[in-house]
Amino acid sequence: MSQHTIILAMSSYSDFACAIKTHLEYHNFQVTFIDSTSEKLKKQIDTNFRYPSLKAHLIHTARKIFLSDCSYKTHLKKQIYNQKLQENIHSILGNNLYDYTLVIRPDLFSLPALQLLKKHTKTNFVGYQWNGIKRFPKTIPTIALFDRFFVFDSADLNNPEYNQYHLNGISNFYFDMYQPQPVPHSGSTAYFVGLHVDTRIAAIEACANALMQNGVSLNFNIKFRPSEAYKAAQYSCRQIHVIPENITFEDNLQHVNMADILIDIVNPVHNGLSFRVFESLYYQKKLITNNPQIKSYDFYHPDNIFIWRRAEDLQQIADFLAKPLISINPDIVQKYSFANWIKNILNKPPFQPISVI
Repeated sequence: MSQHTIILAMSSYSDFACAIKTHLEYHNFQVTFIDSTSEKLKKQIDTNFRYPSLKAHLIHTARKIFLSDCSYKTHLKKQIYNQKLQENIHSILGNNLYDYTLVIRPDLFSLPALQLLKKHTKTNFVGYQWNGIKRFPKTIPTIALFDRFFVFDSADLNNPEYNQYHLNGISNFYFDMYQPQPVPHSGSTAYFVGLHVDTRIAAIEACANALMQNGVSLNFNIKFRPSEAYKAAQYSCRQIHVIPENITFEDNLQHVNMADILIDIVNPVHNGLSFRVFESLYYQKKLITNNPQIKSYDFYHPDNIFIWRRAEDLQQIADFLAKPLISINPDIVQKYSFANWIKNILNKPPFQPISVI
């Protein structure tokens, strides 16, 4: 089978980019990666920064002295970064044309950079915003550039502010390159990992305490931004671990394989289903979540997925944990695989259509 060529353009901040690239290659794509947030490039600019003109230097100095505003220098660096990124794109892509381009988080690219990527795409220049448009409004000016544009949050699809845009809904997925490998252990373990969000503290602690009261061991991990590290003291449950770095993709799979229960706590900035939901489906784990939207999906079963809205609901956890896991139709499970997801995104039939609800 001949390989299709694809440009994958996204941030390398987490190792999700590596996971997606690897899975595209596993599914017979020849991948060229474009990093929207190159740390190497940023360091070069910081090290070699020079004001482009005397006027620019004077503007920065005046704003700093009279307005206590140092943002102009940051603005200049951003302009230089965007220009250097375009040069990098041109250097990497040369005169080649690619079958597809998938841009994840297009708000991280300048419009000229996106236009350059599109010039190198034969067909299906596709965008995917997996963090909610309202959270990243710089996404909006980019939408018209794409042949197809996807969002994972149904709130974006139903928002009248976005009616003028041709948005398609698609959920997240599970990575299907690796097979589930349950780890033998005694007792029950619940796994949660997430970035600290102030409004999630109460929900995380309520869930943790309810699980411990039912004899479940916790593997709860919270990552803090450096500026918010002091907030770790706000978590009273000592079984919740503060982690200094993001858990890697490979380590996350180990934690998932080890767990009996996966925990999903909604980030209030969007309503879309997280990757944890689809991992619970693929790895056949029980799921505890406070996202009510999951009830509308075809893989939902109350014996497998416990949905709670208020702390009082957690009193029913014991009954939920006592029920055996119900097997889900393999066709439904396969529907949410990366293989089926990428076929939907690129419109490469045959595939099972995926939507958001």
